[in-house]
Amino acid sequence: GKNFSIEMETGTGKTYVYTKTILELNKKYGFTKFIIVVPSIAIKEGVHKSLQITEEYFKFKYDNVPYSYFVYDSSKLNRIQSFSTSTNIEIMIINIDAFRKSISDTRISNIIHRESDRLSGNRPIDLIAETNPIVIIDEPQSVDNTPKAKEALKTLNPLVTLRYSATHRELYNLMYRLTPV
Repeated sequence: GKNFSIEMETGTGKTYVYTKTILELNKKYGFTKFIIVVPSIAIKEGVHKSLQITEEYFKFKYDNVPYSYFVYDSSKLNRIQSFSTSTNIEIMIINIDAFRKSISDTRISNIIHRESDRLSGNRPIDLIAETNPIVIIDEPQSVDNTPKAKEALKTLNPLVTLRYSATHRELYNLMYRLTPV
């Protein structure tokens, strides 16, 4: 399928590598929509901080290409509208729990699966899915380890999924392995 694994030891710079991957995919192929899915709030905040710290460096390395990144917040759905309509590089950081709850039972579904007046009656997930984002999974062994999580990832309608981890449970089309040797 359209799933690829990248295996890198802990502490070797996975966040740096997938940030550079985002910018290279834009430079070479023009892709602009990226979603980084993480297993926890702590990792989500760490990824956001890494993007802040490296922003100046990457803008210098990539000729000031405009890009923005944000942490998904269900109380700020207008950011989803910007994500889906911008022509610049857009990077959304989201933890799996923000969109894993069943879409078939609207009583318990996440806000991302509900129609919103703030989005002209659209569901945020539909606006995201229409962009066919490139999905980057940070620590896939903790993100898509249940059938509901796998189903939730499909609702993003990814063009391709890149899985970065030191300890994959399942390898999908292994592209690269960085080992201690």
